Amino acid sequence: MAVASGLVPAALGTDTAGSVRIPASLCGLVGLKTTFGRISRTGVYPLSSHLDSIGPLTRSVGDAALIAQILQGSTRRTKPH
Repeated sequence: MAVASGLVPAALGTDTAGSVRIPASLCGLVGLKTTFGRISRTGVYPLSSHLDSIGPLTRSVGDAALIAQILQGSTRRTKPH
């Protein structure tokens, strides 16, 4: 996985039944299944229209939160830790 090896700081995946969270946990990463409907699924091949969500895979919870905010279009940022 590119994130785990340090090639990229973050990646995106789709999560219906653990497709982001399970690989992330096996690689020592953070995988976030975002709340349904918070991030646009435009361009995503649907598996389950009521369960599919886009989620980031990152090396830290803070990075996952930042990527999720960006994907949601939020302009409000959290304070750095």
